[in-house]
Amino acid sequence: MSINVSPHEPAADSSPESPLRLTSVVAVSRERYAADPPDRYTVSVAFSRRVLPAEARLIQGPETHERLREQGYGHVSLVINEARLDIVNTSLEELKARLAPAIGSLIRKISDQTRRERELRDEAALSKRRADEALRQEIETLAHSISFD
Repeated sequence: MSINVSPHEPAADSSPESPLRLTSVVAVSRERYAADPPDRYTVSVAFSRRVLPAEARLIQGPETHERLREQGYGHVSLVINEARLDIVNTSLEELKARLAPAIGSLIRKISDQTRRERELRDEAALSKRRADEALRQEIETLAHSISFD
């Protein structure tokens, strides 16, 4: 269970083509408010837009966890929870110190990577459609040039 700490307002550009980023802390685990809070807990952060499936796989995948581990945050897990990213096993202090920019950078890199992959797929599909259309026209021209007279 968590307690909201700031309202989640949608970003100005929430289209799937816009870069994915984290906007603000929106909730902190209820246990943080205890008289003797744990050192680590879950902090929820709002995404700027809906996370695409390819982005979700990468954000929650082993490569991202490995990047975090390399930076000294192997204890942290990232879990997508609808329009939020749950940063598990952290603290507000750790996020403020250096973890937030590290995660923000990872999210931007993943967003850029998936955008480039999507653009390459779109370009390949367009090239294939053009080649198919050229072949169709060639076949039609050849078929229409045949005379049975």
